[in-house]
Amino acid sequence: MENKPNIFQRLWQWIRGMGKLQRTALIALILVLCMGTALALYYSHLTDPDKVFDDIDWGGGASEDDSPDISEAFSGEKIINIAFLGHDNNAARSQQRVKGYTGLVDTIMVAAINLDTAKVNLVSIPRDSLVPIYGYDSFKDKINHANYWGWSKDKGLPMEDRVAAGITTQVETISSILGGVPIHFYVAMDLDAVEELVDLIGGVSYDVPKDIYSRRGQLLVEKGYQKLNGRKFMYYVRDRKGSSDAIRAGNQQDILIAGLNQFKKTKTLLHAPTILLKMKNEVRTNLSLEQIMALALFASQEVSSSDISTHVLEGRYESGGIPGRRDQKLPYYLLDHPKRAKLIEEIWGIVVEPGPPDKVLPVEKKDPPKSEGEGDDYPSDP
Repeated sequence: MENKPNIFQRLWQWIRGMGKLQRTALIALILVLCMGTALALYYSHLTDPDKVFDDIDWGGGASEDDSPDISEAFSGEKIINIAFLGHDNNAARSQQRVKGYTGLVDTIMVAAINLDTAKVNLVSIPRDSLVPIYGYDSFKDKINHANYWGWSKDKGLPMEDRVAAGITTQVETISSILGGVPIHFYVAMDLDAVEELVDLIGGVSYDVPKDIYSRRGQLLVEKGYQKLNGRKFMYYVRDRKGSSDAIRAGNQQDILIAGLNQFKKTKTLLHAPTILLKMKNEVRTNLSLEQIMALALFASQEVSSSDISTHVLEGRYESGGIPGRRDQKLPYYLLDHPKRAKLIEEIWGIVVEPGPPDKVLPVEKKDPPKSEGEGDDYPSDP
């Protein structure tokens, strides 16, 4: 009795009977199906942030012995904390600075993204906040100087390592003032790059609350609802006339959310990796392209404006000196520590001791006080 060919043999005979053009088309179809399946599986992987971020140490990371047990306090909720740092380092200032120095940090925000609830808490820290600088024992300075202190600590290191040390010092200083919550990722960019980014997404629609003028009185941005290009966007973000740094931080949060809405509306958010590749010289981040894409998909599909809560660390301005710099009368933002501790508990669910209030010292040499936010590019050594 003759054996009948099995399914694979019959399939092979069928393929051999095809013409060359038919076989080529069949192979192309199989490749397309395989690639489509692979892309679908990868897309499914990206849309599940738990898979993309499964190697994160969700707790720990705090260096102080008296820090709270973050792993226990999070109670299983997965919160990704991302620091957004805007370096005040435009082309004109770069020419006056030491090669490799990325500049003071003009904008400091931390996004606490809850992957389980799709809720986002955006916390701004005014740049003049007087805080302990990471790696300098009890020495305090403005929080936006932390990048400089890390960069300048070991001048014998290669320049790239010094830049990395500056970012690390900045991020760890932020973590410390937020009760030791781990900052899992950072995105640092020159503010000039933000202008380029806004132009790449086609501008941002926003209701500007007031006319913005230059120091010479030139009208830069008119009041009212409009689509801001990159330059006008930055005029608004940088404006600090008639308002404190805390109010300015709140304005930055509002327009950032408007930018996110523009990203979602135009589906530009899905092209975030491509945009970052174009801006690779202006942006530093420890997020992988896969993680960026996963967050972009998560934000575009799961997060709406109503899911984002904005906060600014409260405090008050007071001018004076600090240890190591008592000959300069500068404005410092003294944080309201009880309110800071309350906000940390509300967002991250951990309890921290507020600690004593901060204070500035009488100056030894009377200098006219500088305006809020004004400071030197290079602080004096402590």
